[in-house]
Amino acid sequence: MRTKRNGSASAQNTPRKNHSFDHWNLGTYNSAVQAGIAPAIQFHKAIGAERMHARLRELTRYWVGLVQDIPGFRLHTPTDTDSLAAISLFSIDSIDMQQLERDLREKHQVHVKYRKVEHVEDLRVSPHIYMLKRDLDAFVAALRSAVE
Repeated sequence: MRTKRNGSASAQNTPRKNHSFDHWNLGTYNSAVQAGIAPAIQFHKAIGAERMHARLRELTRYWVGLVQDIPGFRLHTPTDTDSLAAISLFSIDSIDMQQLERDLREKHQVHVKYRKVEHVEDLRVSPHIYMLKRDLDAFVAALRSAVE
């Protein structure tokens, strides 16, 4: 720390001890997220990881089974494994996948995520345990409508 000629510390070089800007609290404090952590952990423990994974595999296999007949549909995620979870990637030949993502979001209020890895462009679908099969039926209907 530098000192001025009179021996007092320079205000510009005084270390600040303000901890309100630590890495957890940048910006406005989100108390809802903080309050939801303990109930989320309790919910996860009550259901159990294996039941959650089984449900995610069931939902993924369900929607994939409904879209196999869409011309040009390609699934980039293996479904015949116990390591399958909720995230699946697919593409449809001769379809602009970025445009398909926009159409699903803007016209059908369906949220999927466009991904491009090297030469493969696809959409990511990730249902969660709280989804119902009728929610996935709505997704499949929207997908069919968007690619017609």
